[in-house]
Amino acid sequence: MNWKRFSHYEFWPYWVFYFPAYFYYFYLALKSRRWVYFSMLNPCMKFGGAFLSSKHHYLKKIPAVWKPKTLYISDLEAIEALKNQLIEMDLSFPLIVKPDMGERGKDVEIVTSQNELENYLATKKQAILVQEYIQYPIELGILFHWDTDGNPQITSVGKKEFCKLTGDGKRTLETLVKANHRIVHRTSILQERFKNEWNQIIPKGKELLIEPIGNHNRGTTFLDARDQKSQAMLNWVVNCLKSLPEFDYGRIDLKIQNWEAFNNNEGIKILEINGVNSEPIHIYDPSCSIWDAYKSIFSHMHIIYQLSQHKLNKQSQTTSLFEFIGGARKVLTKKSSHISYT
Repeated sequence: MNWKRFSHYEFWPYWVFYFPAYFYYFYLALKSRRWVYFSMLNPCMKFGGAFLSSKHHYLKKIPAVWKPKTLYISDLEAIEALKNQLIEMDLSFPLIVKPDMGERGKDVEIVTSQNELENYLATKKQAILVQEYIQYPIELGILFHWDTDGNPQITSVGKKEFCKLTGDGKRTLETLVKANHRIVHRTSILQERFKNEWNQIIPKGKELLIEPIGNHNRGTTFLDARDQKSQAMLNWVVNCLKSLPEFDYGRIDLKIQNWEAFNNNEGIKILEINGVNSEPIHIYDPSCSIWDAYKSIFSHMHIIYQLSQHKLNKQSQTTSLFEFIGGARKVLTKKSSHISYT
């Protein structure tokens, strides 16, 4: 095992890193006297966005100016209809494809041709989103909530730095990949992707984009960008979320053209919005200590608890534990049965 991946929590399995948080969750659940107290939040999302919420359900409510052109596919056999719809929506390759109900970047891919798209769809048994590929250079995760006094709050801003390798004129791409602790575990995948360059010496100073998808497991570095938080950023989030009046807490993943985008109110595209399962991704900055990371996690768990209790004090009802478990089973086994393009 690569020592750097073993020694820093940002590379640990999710369940290992979050193990202490499970105990705090049980404490909060006992204090609330409700196992799924968090389901009070985000009525616009199933179970508050705790798991496998439909991205399409709430993204379709966001104004078109703030999101990529998106095609929702629930019938994976209607290939001819798909071709026509891509033309009608002016969607051209490369495209982003991802499950409508997915988590932590699983199965998010870039496809560069109709053949790649069809091959991707052939392996999936759930609804898929096909989105235009937004090439803005800055990708962010902004964690937002309305506090108990109704005031908007941004509590985390994380920037995603895509994995790139720079040649030194001495080593091959294979050697550079195996020397990088962020992507060494993906050697076989990258060998296939870069088979033409794999055994070539990369010229000194030449930069290769290894992974254009902002996923931590694919080598993306998450950086603390809370110093970029501004009133303009907050104003934009508040204005954008007017179309989601039942949104209480979650993270907006988006791309921006530059840091002036929020001041200019342009050059911003929302990739997806997550609910109560949202992480403050700034904690994965390599300079963040594990103690500061846990402090932030527990703080955000407490925010969710406070917001939930505030709603419960107004005589609202949570989802029952049995309904929550039953819903999870239903969602996990759900298969598409009809065609729907939106």
